[in-house]
Amino acid sequence: MSTPGNIALRFTRVSSLPKVLAAIIVTLAPAASLTSVAEDKTAPAITIHNEPLNDGKVSPLLFGNFIELLDDVVPAMWAEMLNDRSFEGILPPSPQHYFNGAPDICDRPWDKGATWDIDTDRPFSGARCAKLSVSAARPATLTQSSLAVKTGVNYHFTGYLRAEGAAVNVAVALKTLLPDGTWMTLASVPLPKITDAWQKVSVSMTSCGVTDRAVFALEAQGDGHLWADKLSLMPEDNVHGWRRDVVDLVKELHPPIIRWGGSIIDPGEYRWKNAVGDRDQRLSFQDKVWGRLDSNDVGIDEFCQFCEAVGAESLICTSLSDGAESAGELVQYCNGDAVSAWGSKRAANGHPEPYRVKYWQVGNEIAGDRADYLEQIENFIHAIKQADSAAQVMSSYPAQKLVDLAGRDLAFVCPHEYTRDLARAEAQIRNTARMFDTAPGCEHLKIAITEWNVSGGDWGVNRARQMTLETALLNARHLHVMMRHCDKVGIANRSNMANSYCGATFETSPAGILKRPSHYVMELYTHHARPMPLKVESGPGDHAPDVFACASPDKKSVTLFAVNTADRAQEFRVASDGFERPLRIIRAEAVCDTQDAKELDVMNHWTAPDRVKTVALKASGETVTLPALSAVAIEVEAKE
Repeated sequence: MSTPGNIALRFTRVSSLPKVLAAIIVTLAPAASLTSVAEDKTAPAITIHNEPLNDGKVSPLLFGNFIELLDDVVPAMWAEMLNDRSFEGILPPSPQHYFNGAPDICDRPWDKGATWDIDTDRPFSGARCAKLSVSAARPATLTQSSLAVKTGVNYHFTGYLRAEGAAVNVAVALKTLLPDGTWMTLASVPLPKITDAWQKVSVSMTSCGVTDRAVFALEAQGDGHLWADKLSLMPEDNVHGWRRDVVDLVKELHPPIIRWGGSIIDPGEYRWKNAVGDRDQRLSFQDKVWGRLDSNDVGIDEFCQFCEAVGAESLICTSLSDGAESAGELVQYCNGDAVSAWGSKRAANGHPEPYRVKYWQVGNEIAGDRADYLEQIENFIHAIKQADSAAQVMSSYPAQKLVDLAGRDLAFVCPHEYTRDLARAEAQIRNTARMFDTAPGCEHLKIAITEWNVSGGDWGVNRARQMTLETALLNARHLHVMMRHCDKVGIANRSNMANSYCGATFETSPAGILKRPSHYVMELYTHHARPMPLKVESGPGDHAPDVFACASPDKKSVTLFAVNTADRAQEFRVASDGFERPLRIIRAEAVCDTQDAKELDVMNHWTAPDRVKTVALKASGETVTLPALSAVAIEVEAKE
């Protein structure tokens, strides 16, 4: 029997109902697991205690994300529609990292044609450009296929061109091939007269149709030659170069912090200074870790502007191999005023106001007891702090030697955790926290798990499992581990944001975005988490939900997160212990399979994008039902 101070949380198997009654429920409500069922007074209880779990706070920064220059992670988010825009060629990804070899946007070539070729004579940028040969009898065309365009959208073309010979007239167009074999022109605009010196041309054109099979064409007529380099086509609604739909989606997801780093920083020899200023002047470079030839269109400015656009804090990883002096210059470039040496360069590049980046990590995935790391870490801390005294400096991997040497001056030490083993994840947090206890003056140190997911590898079929409901539920349970240790863990960045060989929270195509189940889980926790961790007891049994409770500072509002790993729905009633007023459910929602197939491997597809998503749950007073295989957020309030 419930009382105002002790309300039981209870579970019931829907499958335990008589078969006839179960059939009636299925007939009347196809998604029976998403509705409340009759309360079972004998079911086990889950109790939320009005007692802090620890003396920490659940930081919003635990629900962060991660971007790195890895295959199509950034190109999938960037608004540039043309691949290989400087004609330097296409390199494959590193073969040991590919999931199934399916081509992505980074594999899109310029279409082969008889009227153009690659030329190395005086390119505008890099080592190569395109050369079109045109005569009165044969116009020349340079095309790239598989673009997506929408009706009424303006597309902005820029490129560097030069011509030689008699008058050459040039135009750009968007076309699509119709079923009858004829071409339909969706947009076309002539370019200004082209001279024999490289010149930048810029025009806009508006599509009169919608298709994901558009072809961009650079067309030349007359007699002579036309050279082209650094061609670009972007929708005019882009946000500082980023896709508008991506920015809108990430704003809705609202990751509070986004990390910029990854293997290309260390050991990949990336140099940030090569990726600032005019994008058309930047040289492409080979990604030595992941393969590919990176366009270098996205650097530190573009990343910081993305974080500004979506309302997230920036966490920037500096390169150990690039040295402490360069790290200090990077901090000043981002945070210095417009009259400082490097702040003035940022202002000249179009951003007079500082980016005000707070979080700076020294190196990526480097052992904290590695000799060269220990030799340099204090120099990095000094250089970063000299550039910005308010900077919070973060290490790479933790080690006792590192904490003993530099822990007093660090704000965070930063393990990565790619595992399905949640006991291992929790053990790493405990082991890292013990390092702080043995080092004088390190009581302030926190843990930042700057990359985490179920796996950083599994480069075979198992890689696809990261797109499933199973991974979403594991992600939710991993969040529970970190939140339970919120007195020690202050930042976490799920890996990765987009595409990323099936490992990201969403996938893009030229025409749209597909949310993975993990996207909905991260959104669920970001939107419902509260700062005060509370003790909570789950019911007994192998299939009791994995639960975590957190409250507002006044403890009048509480969120109960529950992950139901059972392949059956479970009913429960909110329970409370020690609250002045009883807790009542005010709303609840779940990430689950909307078809309730009770299969862990279900996922969203381009043809079925909403198979797994967030749904509202019906609740009455104290009772709500967890769907099978679901992550649920239940908001309760203390009421009379």
